[in-house]
Amino acid sequence: MAPRPKRPTKPEARPATALDTRQLALAEEERKLKEKMARMKKVIEDAPRIAAERVQAQREELVRRAGSVEKRRLHLSALPDPRHLYEANVAVPAQHKRMRAERRQGRLTFFILLLALAAAILYLYYTVTLG
Repeated sequence: MAPRPKRPTKPEARPATALDTRQLALAEEERKLKEKMARMKKVIEDAPRIAAERVQAQREELVRRAGSVEKRRLHLSALPDPRHLYEANVAVPAQHKRMRAERRQGRLTFFILLLALAAAILYLYYTVTLG
């Protein structure tokens, strides 16, 4: 009988060297960078479409505002709200919902002025009647 050929033995597991671990880390980092580059390329490709959609939405909002009729009259003595400078229909004042803090401040100012008026009237009354 002929001698049996030797089976190839499994390569023995070598202990991981510093070079091997560095190569694995670099390969992982390269994979992550490629994924990030793919995401960024997609964002760059989608940017013009998103910008066009945003411009179209702004245009539609402008047309919608221009077509609407102002339902309530605002006081002309009130200062314009700086948050709504770009109004489509310039003839119609922008809608303004007063904030709770603004209403509270208005009430406080009213009562302070009312007290000052009452003090002035009392001063004049006592000066004229006693003086």
